[in-house]
Amino acid sequence: MKQFSKKLFALVVLLSATNVMLYGDCCDNDCDNDGDRVVPFIQFRSQGRDTARKLYGTTSYAVYQPDMDGWYGTFNMTLQYDRSFRNSRIAHCLFGDSLVNNVESTNNCDNDCGDSTLLIAGLELGDDRPEIAWVAENFYLPRDFASAITFSPRVQDVLLDLNLFVGFDRWVNGLYFRLYGPVVWNKTSLRPCERIIEEGTEDNGRYTAGFFAPDVVETEDLFSRALQFFGGCTPPTVEDITLQPLRFAKFTRCNLPNTNTNNNNCDNDCDNDCGSSFHKTGFAELRGEFGWNYIAERYRFLINIQAAAPTGSRPNAEFLFPAQVGNGKHWELGGGLGASWMMWGSEDGEKSFNFIVEADITHLFNAKQTRTFDLKGKPMSRYLLAEKMAPTADFEPDVQLAANSSAFQFAGEYAPVANITTRKVKVSIGAQGDVVAMFNYTCRGFSWDLGYNFWGMSSSKIHINCDEDDCPETCPTIIPFTPNTWALKGDASVFGYPTPATDPATAVPLGATESKVTIFNGTNNDAFNPPTVPNTLTNPAIDPVVTPAVTAGGDALFAFSDPTTPLAAINTSVPPVFISADDFDFDGAKQRGLSHKVFTHFSYTWLNHDRWLPYLGAGFSAEFGSGGHGRDCDNDDLTTTNIDNCPSSVSCALSKWAVEIKGGVSFH
Repeated sequence: MKQFSKKLFALVVLLSATNVMLYGDCCDNDCDNDGDRVVPFIQFRSQGRDTARKLYGTTSYAVYQPDMDGWYGTFNMTLQYDRSFRNSRIAHCLFGDSLVNNVESTNNCDNDCGDSTLLIAGLELGDDRPEIAWVAENFYLPRDFASAITFSPRVQDVLLDLNLFVGFDRWVNGLYFRLYGPVVWNKTSLRPCERIIEEGTEDNGRYTAGFFAPDVVETEDLFSRALQFFGGCTPPTVEDITLQPLRFAKFTRCNLPNTNTNNNNCDNDCDNDCGSSFHKTGFAELRGEFGWNYIAERYRFLINIQAAAPTGSRPNAEFLFPAQVGNGKHWELGGGLGASWMMWGSEDGEKSFNFIVEADITHLFNAKQTRTFDLKGKPMSRYLLAEKMAPTADFEPDVQLAANSSAFQFAGEYAPVANITTRKVKVSIGAQGDVVAMFNYTCRGFSWDLGYNFWGMSSSKIHINCDEDDCPETCPTIIPFTPNTWALKGDASVFGYPTPATDPATAVPLGATESKVTIFNGTNNDAFNPPTVPNTLTNPAIDPVVTPAVTAGGDALFAFSDPTTPLAAINTSVPPVFISADDFDFDGAKQRGLSHKVFTHFSYTWLNHDRWLPYLGAGFSAEFGSGGHGRDCDNDDLTTTNIDNCPSSVSCALSKWAVEIKGGVSFH
């Protein structure tokens, strides 16, 4: 008994250290204070990584038997349905401090939306514009547009877990092998519901000539809903300008019959998925264990090595919240320790009360994935608008800027930053721990399990895939990254005009960029209080040295005006500030996770059979995941412009409840 107590104490110390090992990379401050951090992709706990499901319902007569001298084992199947709750925490992992309290949303959030509303507002709204709102001009929307998108994320699984255990006591007492894994149907949805607050007016919603294109872009020619952009709909047609749709990190699919109308079936039915749900079916991963048990009369101790072969889905970055099956295509290798103790047993051996504990820890090796990234210090910057630049020498002489004015000019193309920062990467996870401690009561054929399950995943590590040079052939939607090509537009004007500036055909592309822009504001708009469109169109606060634009012929350039408006000189950037590969925030995309689960399972084994013992049971569990700690929603003046200096990753894990039925047959 003393020897067992020592072993049990050592195991408890090991389990206590698991949390430290998995989360030792946190800062000294509160590691759950992740409100100003976001993850572009949430790696769920794999549906195949569940030690509790492996153990409950099979510990009494099916596995780890002490009196066998030959082959024995069990085969069982578990049918499980689970569904997420505390869904506002999922939204906070994805959007961080961008979210506010619901704004008269009609979305049925099951009373679980919390502060899960994203505001979109154009800069022309001036003082009426919330500081926390995302700038509508990034999404091809009118300048006085305003809407509120409410999210109620949901994850559902239906799985059939197959589990085979074989004891090799014929060779070595206590030797065993286990092979298991689930077939999974997974469904996810952000369930976005957009309520239009301001549709955009004819006069104030249009893009003035020079701001976006050589000529005026009318309000009616722009998107009418933000979800058109976030669904990857085909952008509006703008003469002389190329607009790329959002190709990655999309909220939903584009299912609108006409991208420039409000003809959206979700308008009056926000419970409808309306293209926002995704589902996938597959085999999560095939897991195997090879282990040995030391079995005594009232206790046992086991040790094993285990591995997992990836058979599930591979992240491809197209959607922000995609369906997932498995662990993200990681190979796994690790080991496990376990023990049990019969705390009480009847003299006839038909009744017992047992304590069982098991800990499985694996390393997840590099897996090739496609991920979308923000820019460093700019959460959610993947949804900013980037402008394409070209060397001044590539332009016709009559629209070239002076050599000392800018070496680059706007090349007439826009793209969401997500299209540029989506890369082929390799992702690894140092350690994943799955620990179960449970009590079991057995009375003849009846068995009851009650326990606790801890799951934890250490911070992921991300680096560029060395094979990315092959990307144009293998993933043509990803833009090959070329230095000195893309820059942040913000609210900069991109064309200037000679005097008199009444003919858009005379427009001269500028080299104006805004590297300090955020998703919440433009640097020109921020330069005035209150901001006014005529002032901001002159580029007063662009990068980095503001210089009046001059053509190669020596003519000064002006913001577009009509005969009744005084001319105002327009500025350009000398030189432009480009997006570089060093700006990609790989560290900010790291994620860790932990969850705490309680479960119970009732089963019955038919003992009146000789060599085959069938059993059947059912159970329930509730899992509580980490993450989603957001900002104080009462602070209406808060904006997010920079992440703090803490290098720890964001902690995100699903909270979900599950019901299951488990049946099988033991043999010897």
